[in-house]
Amino acid sequence: MKVVFSTRAFAAILAETTEKIKTETGGLFLGKYKDGIWYVVEAIDPGPKSVFEVAYFEYDRAYTQHLIRKTANLYASKLELIGLWHRHPGSFDIFSSTDDETNAKYAKLNEHGAISGLVNIDPDFRLTMYHVDKPCRYSKIKYEVGDELFPAGLLALKKPDDFKALMKKLSTYKGFDMQQTEKQRKPACLASFMKMISPYLDSYACMNAISESDMDEQKSKDRLIELLLDDLIFFADEAGMEVTVAQHGKYAAVSQNTTEGTTRLYFAYSEKDDQGVFEYGGKNYFYKAGLFKELFTKAVNEKQPDKNAGAAHTNGGGALNGWLKFLTGIKNGETDDE
Repeated sequence: MKVVFSTRAFAAILAETTEKIKTETGGLFLGKYKDGIWYVVEAIDPGPKSVFEVAYFEYDRAYTQHLIRKTANLYASKLELIGLWHRHPGSFDIFSSTDDETNAKYAKLNEHGAISGLVNIDPDFRLTMYHVDKPCRYSKIKYEVGDELFPAGLLALKKPDDFKALMKKLSTYKGFDMQQTEKQRKPACLASFMKMISPYLDSYACMNAISESDMDEQKSKDRLIELLLDDLIFFADEAGMEVTVAQHGKYAAVSQNTTEGTTRLYFAYSEKDDQGVFEYGGKNYFYKAGLFKELFTKAVNEKQPDKNAGAAHTNGGGALNGWLKFLTGIKNGETDDE
C-alpha cells in the first residue's frame, strides 16, 4: 500500500505549511483508492476560521464541507474524501489521543479506511503518511509525487460542455422558464423535490427509529449544523427553495408550508453511526452532508427533464434567512416550535 500525490495536491500541502509556518495547520485529501494505492488528487485548505495555534489545530468544518463539494464537482471522476493531514510541532511525528478520535471518524467513511499525514519542520519539511483502518490501527506507508503516476482520466476536469448540458437540463425542468422574471417564477416545492429524489433513497434506508443522541446537546446541535449546511445552501442558492429550519432540542426540522399542505423533515445525529438520520414519508434514512444535492443531480442526469416535477429557481434569501435565524437560535440557546 502507498500514497500517490498529484503535483497540485503536494504543492498545496507545502503552501499551507509555509503560510502557517509558526503554528499547526492542516488540510483534507480528495481522491480515490484503487488496487492498494491512495491517489490524492486535491489537498484542500482548512479554512479561514480554523484554529491555528503552536500546539493545537482545528478545522473550519463549515468551510471544508463546502469546499469539498465545490472542488470534487470540477472533476470528471467522482472524488472521495479519503483522508487528512496536519502539522505537529518540532519532531513529534506520532498521533495524539485527539488525533486518534479524528482519524477513526475518517476511517469509517471508506471501506478501506483512510490515510492521515503528519508534517514536521525539524528543520526541513518532513511528511509522514499513515494508513488508518476502521479499528484505528496505524501502518506507516510510503508516498510518491507525480501526475504521471495517476491512472488515465483520474486528473481530468469536467469539460465546459458537461456543465452546459447539465445547465440545459436544469433550466428546462417543468416550472422553470429562463424567460420568466424572478417574480413570475413559482417557489420551488419541497414536497415535489422529495418526491423526485425518493426513488434514490432506498440505499439510505435506516431500520432504526430516530432517537436522541447521548451526546451533549450543544455538540449534537453543532454536528447537525455541519451536516445540514451544504444542503440548506443548495436549497437557497440553487434550488430556490424557501424552507423554515427549526431546532427542537437535539432534533432539527426542515419544513415548508404551501397551499397543498406542510412538508416536514426531521433530522437527528446518530453518535453510534457517526452520521445523521432523517424521517420522510414515515420512513427513516441515513443522512450525509450534501445528500439532497447529490440525489437531485443524479435524478437530473438519469431522467428526461420533461418527466420530472423539478425545482423552479427563485430568490433563495428566504431559506438563507431561515438558516441564519436557526444558527442564531442555537447560539442563544433558543428553540423554535413552529
